[in-house]
Amino acid sequence: MATNNTPESYDPLVEHLEDAKGGAAEHGDDIGLKQNDTDAITTDLEALTGKPAGPGGVPPAVPGLKAEWNLAKAAKTTTSGLFRSAKSNGRTLAKACVNVLKPRLGDAWSNDWQTAGFTTGSLAIPENPLTLLQQLRAYFAANPTHERLDIGGGLNATAAACEAAADAIAAASTASNEANTNAGIAKAALEEGIKAGRNRLSGLREELARLIKGDDARWYAFGFERPDDPETPETPENLVLTASPGGHLFADWDNARRAESYRATVFHATTGAKLQERMVQDSDANFSGLPTGTPLRVEVTAINDAGESAAVSGTINL
Repeated sequence: MATNNTPESYDPLVEHLEDAKGGAAEHGDDIGLKQNDTDAITTDLEALTGKPAGPGGVPPAVPGLKAEWNLAKAAKTTTSGLFRSAKSNGRTLAKACVNVLKPRLGDAWSNDWQTAGFTTGSLAIPENPLTLLQQLRAYFAANPTHERLDIGGGLNATAAACEAAADAIAAASTASNEANTNAGIAKAALEEGIKAGRNRLSGLREELARLIKGDDARWYAFGFERPDDPETPETPENLVLTASPGGHLFADWDNARRAESYRATVFHATTGAKLQERMVQDSDANFSGLPTGTPLRVEVTAINDAGESAAVSGTINL
C-alpha cells in the first residue's frame, strides 16, 4: 500500500497544493468534495504564495508569507551589515581620538584617561564603542581646545564627530533590532502557513478516502498516490539513448511515480558484463569512456526507501 506523506518543506508543499487545487477544480464536483474544495485549497495556497494583481493592477498584488519572509530576511541581513559597519566606523574614530589625546593624557592608561571615558583600566576600544564615543563627545565638549580637525582618513577628533558616530551606531542598532523582530514574526507566520497547508492536504487525503476507492486514478489528479499502489516506485518509462563520438552516452527517461532516485547501468549487450553504473536524482544520466563499436544495453530502475522497481531497458551501438 502506498503512503501519502504530507510534504514538510515549502517547495514540495506548494507543488502538492497546486496539484490538489487542479484536482479539486477538475473532479471536486463529480466526487462530492466539500470540506477541502477548490476555494479552501486556494485560500491556503495563496496565503503562502500570494496573489497576483488584477487587470490594470486592481486589486493590487498581495505578497504571500514566503515573499514576506524573504523580504524580512533580506532586511535583517542588510541592517545587520549596516550595524556592523557603524560600529567599525565608530571604533576607527575612537582609536584616532586616542592618538590625538595621548600627548595630553599619556601613552598608557592612567587615571587621567577616565575623564575621556576610559574607565576600565585600559585604552582598548570595545566592540561596540557607542558609550565610549558619548564620553569622548563630553570630553571634547568640555575641552574644545583639545579637538583636532582633519586627522587623516577624513576624520575629525571633535565632539560633533563623536556625537555623529554614536548617533549612527544607535540608529543602526535600532534598525537592526527592528529587522530581527520583523524577521522572527515573518518566519513564525510562514511556519503557521506551512502548517495550515499541510493540514489542508491531510484533510483532503482523508476526505478523498471516503469518496473514492483506493485504486481510483483520480488520486493522481490531486497529487497523491493511489492507496492501493505498492510502496515501491513504478518502473521508469520511455528510455531514450543517445550516443556521441568519443564513447559518450546520454540516457533519458520519464519520471517514475514514487521514485526518490534512479540507478542507470550500462552492460555489454553480448557478454552481459557490467561496464558502468550511475546513481542519479534526476531522470537522466551521462556516461563517458565507453568502448566504441560495442553493442550496449542500458537498464534503469527507480528507487525509494521501500525498494527498487523493475528495470526499463534499451540497446544501442556506440
